[in-house]
Amino acid sequence: MEVRPSWRGLAGIGTAVLICLPMQHGRDPLPSPDPGPEVSGEVSVEVRGEISLPPLLAGMFVATVRTWDTMAADERLGHARAAGLLLDAGVRRKSTGGCTDRHRPFCTSLEAIRYRTLMRTIDLRRDSGCPVTVTGGTETGHADGRYSHGNGFKVDLAHNRCLDAYITRAYHYWRTRADGAALYRAAPSDAGSNVGSNVGSNVGSDMRADIWADEPTHWDVLFR
Repeated sequence: MEVRPSWRGLAGIGTAVLICLPMQHGRDPLPSPDPGPEVSGEVSVEVRGEISLPPLLAGMFVATVRTWDTMAADERLGHARAAGLLLDAGVRRKSTGGCTDRHRPFCTSLEAIRYRTLMRTIDLRRDSGCPVTVTGGTETGHADGRYSHGNGFKVDLAHNRCLDAYITRAYHYWRTRADGAALYRAAPSDAGSNVGSNVGSNVGSDMRADIWADEPTHWDVLFR
């Protein structure tokens, strides 16, 4: 007797698999810099990462999971939007002067910070499981340069025992900066291997460009 698969049955199984994908991944997708208005109707969702599919569906498609939009990496965020994303992710923010004015060095501002810089900070919080507190952003008072605080490439993160241990374990000592700060980064052999990040983070092969400077009161972090 010839048995033919029912496409109606396949559609039902496919729907069940898609509904379960976010739960299997274990990390909530993060929003893009400027989400549009809610639209009713059909929505196309791209998911990246490895999943297990029923034998009947194996090979029919590849599912992937994305945690944040890498196409928007260089977009700039306003302070309120950036602060809200940090708050939602459980990342704290502290200012010496208790202010957010970008033009005052004793404030902590996120105005015009790069989307990638902010998302990598959130990745750090989720991947490490450690408390993360931003103490410096795009405010004036930091050194100038292309990959600087003012240009949105850097953040200062307060020291704590958990975070210090995580960074020095996940990254490798590279060299000592002129001011005496020890610099850490991914070893060349780690590039693209998601060292210091759970599967699904958008670290990619350029993670070697991230530099962690161990300063007396904080980590001075460059996210390229």
